[in-house]
Amino acid sequence: MSEFLWGSATAAYQCEGAWNEDGKGLSMWDTYCHSERNEGGISGDVASDFYHRYEEDIRMLAKSGQNAFRFSLSWTRIIPDGVGAVNQKGIDFYLKVIETCRRYHVEPFVTIYHYDLPESLYQKGGWENRETALAFAEYAAVCFEAFHDKINFWTTINEPDYESMCGYIVGNYPPHVHDVSRRSKALYHMLLGSAMAVKIFRDKQYNGQIGLVYTPSSVQIRVDNEAYRQAAENAELYYNTAVSDVIVKGWFPEKLIAKMQASGLNLDYVKAEDKAVFQAGIVDFLGVNSYNRVLVKPYTAGESTMFMNNKGKQNKTNHASSIIKGWFETDFDPKAKYNPWGSEIYPDTIYDMLKDIKQMYGDIPVYITESGIGTYDELNAEGKVDDDYRIEILEGWVDGLLRAKAEGCNVLGYFVWSTMDLYSWINGYEKRYGLVYVDYEHDCQRIPKKSYSWYQKKIKENL
Repeated sequence: MSEFLWGSATAAYQCEGAWNEDGKGLSMWDTYCHSERNEGGISGDVASDFYHRYEEDIRMLAKSGQNAFRFSLSWTRIIPDGVGAVNQKGIDFYLKVIETCRRYHVEPFVTIYHYDLPESLYQKGGWENRETALAFAEYAAVCFEAFHDKINFWTTINEPDYESMCGYIVGNYPPHVHDVSRRSKALYHMLLGSAMAVKIFRDKQYNGQIGLVYTPSSVQIRVDNEAYRQAAENAELYYNTAVSDVIVKGWFPEKLIAKMQASGLNLDYVKAEDKAVFQAGIVDFLGVNSYNRVLVKPYTAGESTMFMNNKGKQNKTNHASSIIKGWFETDFDPKAKYNPWGSEIYPDTIYDMLKDIKQMYGDIPVYITESGIGTYDELNAEGKVDDDYRIEILEGWVDGLLRAKAEGCNVLGYFVWSTMDLYSWINGYEKRYGLVYVDYEHDCQRIPKKSYSWYQKKIKENL
């Protein structure tokens, strides 16, 4: 398929609901949301009810001119215990979703894993356990065999960098710890599992393309001196090439390994024989989730910590920040705009990232697999959502993408996050990203926002 992909994106746990229907097993998010640790009691049990309303959502997507839909498969809907017996009802559900996409001339863009690790594997150490990488490869093999003749675009894992950071450094996602060494180990096994899956895909000679989705950031500094440049180099390793070099070149950057060793991080999980697996797992394309740049400054003092505002307006003066001991600290631009959750709104986010990738990796194909703004959306007196603030931001990002494309960047698709409002992890349902409003108080009724019409027009202008 040669045409540019204009679409939007979702993730299984965030939109499907039906958490215990048709043989689905428990994911770590099911267990967490039903536990005492979930103080707000908000879960993805129903979410946007995509499981029962997928045809309506795909039809609305197609009506807006979108020609692609990114969605993820639920591991425990397909293999309820994480390993072992396959649930045919789970397979059948996704066959129906894919068939519906085809009927509406929408390209399915499928992610095999998006945060929802089976609880059974989580209890055995999760991604810190090498066995989870092996289990993921087996699960991927089941997915390839079930859907390979119906899917042209696959991604193995969504955001191994961000999931591991939230789980092991920020501590706001399971397993809720703060340990850089454990984070590194989990990230390594996620990348290993992805490489194993890519190798299976290649060995079986399936048609189609396969990639991985990560969350790179254009690393920038406000002061041009040696200390700041070194902080930027360290941040580049941490945020970007720790993933991208592995999936594009087949191994970790030597500077990263040296920096980790100098920082006293445990690397006993790194096996020499894995290098051949990583080299066999080089991807066809990069899936890039683009939301922010990263401003950094030299490390001064303190332990490795990260803060993310999950309270929105309740903590609107708090901005996302991080300290990585001995590496860098995030900087703050007082002139920049920020959303209610403290994330910077930077107009050239996508443009800068695409130019960075072009410089590092040449013409490797890139798909912007997520791009969006989460905020408070409310129905007005006419029962509509006039989200001009979202349109302004998306307009700038899309125009930046088109400018980078005109300058030779090999970007082949753009997906808005998200197709409809959905469960935004521990932010619950207040933080809305969708092009379509979901009225959770009234049977999850779908109401297109003003941004939905804007996107429809933007796509038409650029076909």
